Amino acid sequence: MRATSLLLTLACTVTAVMARPTIRAESTSPAGDNSVPVYSQCNRPGVFALTFDDGPDKYSWGLAKSLHDQGIKATFFINGLNSVNVLEDTTTTEDGEKSYLEVIKQYYDQGHEIASHTYEHMNLEGLSEDEVKFQMNTQSDIIYKAIGKRVKLMRPPEGVTDKVSSKVLKELGYSNILWDIDTLDWQKKGLSFEQSNVKDVLDKDVANKTMGHISLEHDIHEDTVKTLVPWLTEYVKSKGLTFVTVSDCLGIEAYQADTTNNSGITLDNASGTATINLTGLV
Repeated sequence: MRATSLLLTLACTVTAVMARPTIRAESTSPAGDNSVPVYSQCNRPGVFALTFDDGPDKYSWGLAKSLHDQGIKATFFINGLNSVNVLEDTTTTEDGEKSYLEVIKQYYDQGHEIASHTYEHMNLEGLSEDEVKFQMNTQSDIIYKAIGKRVKLMRPPEGVTDKVSSKVLKELGYSNILWDIDTLDWQKKGLSFEQSNVKDVLDKDVANKTMGHISLEHDIHEDTVKTLVPWLTEYVKSKGLTFVTVSDCLGIEAYQADTTNNSGITLDNASGTATINLTGLV
């Protein structure tokens, strides 16, 4: 993200969106400090933000398509170089061979939301300002290549930031999106374990009072996509909750308004290689 300055309102504000008032969720960061705004729950009861980390991967195309067919919008916190190399790798889908840039474009075209999880799934704690900027700006460029927009939402790997990284993230104009439901699917302890983690939160809800939820899953795991997600979506529906994107859940913007193409990435389609120009990224 290349925002040089961005006024972030931490208090609750009301704006008109689609003819109804939307209340901005309140950040848990102390007002007036130099930290990135942090959110872990929605701004109102009755909604549920389904989020996925660490992709894209070979299951992501089918997952996004399945959710779209059910009328469910999810938010994908993606890496550029983690389980796959987004700029160079391809995946076989039911719709043919696709590049991972096409997978990301599919997310966007189907109404899902895209957010950053850093370029290399790098734990931001202990990094220098330049290292944090490299992780965020390189990933911003990759997402821009796919959808022509720069994201304003991010989730730090392991949910961890420190004073340095938080300061940089704020300067770059990001919001830090955490969660209040962790399925712990990455532990691979089975569906019953994951169901319990969800029910421990949802079953305590008080109708029309408990704020909406942000759940954490990982679409790089086959069991998550094929077993957990089908159960979770039905369970959330049984609770009378409505699926929303993170930006809708919080009442904040998902993307920067400026779409000037200043990407530092050059793709060579003939050779299948990508070059990252680091000038200005750090």
